[in-house]
Amino acid sequence: MRDAYVVGDPSAAAATQPLRLTLPPEIARSRASECIPRMLGSGARMQVYPLVDERTVLRVPRRSEQQLIDEHGSSGRKALATGHEVSVTTETELHDIEAMEGFIGAFVPDSTPFADLDLVGDFRYYCLQRRVKITRDLRLVNERLPLQASRRSLERFIRDVRDMVNELGLVPDLAGRGNLVLDAAGLVKLIDVNNFRRLVPCEELEACFSDDDEIAEYAASHKRIEPALPVDFVDDLGHPVGDLTLQQLRTLEVRGLARDYKAVDRDPFYAPLRNERRQKVLALLKKPAA
Repeated sequence: MRDAYVVGDPSAAAATQPLRLTLPPEIARSRASECIPRMLGSGARMQVYPLVDERTVLRVPRRSEQQLIDEHGSSGRKALATGHEVSVTTETELHDIEAMEGFIGAFVPDSTPFADLDLVGDFRYYCLQRRVKITRDLRLVNERLPLQASRRSLERFIRDVRDMVNELGLVPDLAGRGNLVLDAAGLVKLIDVNNFRRLVPCEELEACFSDDDEIAEYAASHKRIEPALPVDFVDDLGHPVGDLTLQQLRTLEVRGLARDYKAVDRDPFYAPLRNERRQKVLALLKKPAA
């Protein structure tokens, strides 16, 4: 098993002194001989490394299944011949990936989750994903997309995400860097498939607080409001993924497709963004902890 690569140093002074790059211990054993130790991207849950075939990337979980179990609990399911337990976090992600296939699967590069041990023997759940040549990150869109093919692809993506929200209550994470992109053909691709979240209804959020004064108390006392929020309102990093994604979808409609802002903003689908109590909670989440 190859666990390191020799890479030539481009500087003349060190031309005869190759730099040895070692694979991080989190890499899957079964893919170690194919993996290049050069990180392409990093998110809250996953790090991404290229494979030598240049057509595939390996999505590597930051935390082992045992670490996830210690934090969130076990699903009760076991994997591999050694019977390693799968965490609730991973089991939920696998279920969400399967569920979203019927709605936005056409926009997700071919992805294959698999269980394996890493180079130090810890159990993790990895994912092989077809590599996408990114031509544009759709996290930052300031004007109408120039290609008609891109606009049509974006229209279909927004339509299918809306259908998924209405049917399943799930949203993908569109707020992170490089999560939603255009590929070489100018078509929309969703790269991050590990952070689907439930879009919490306004009624559920409002039920967590007796009135606006209670929310104001959090601001005045500098107490963290996250423990009082419904499950899934924020992710592991404290980001309100559902609301950030809703904001990003609205931005993509208004800017990427050049639709009328007032008409889009009045759309009932975006009503949560107009909810006053929700806006106050989001404002508190933006404030740094005291």
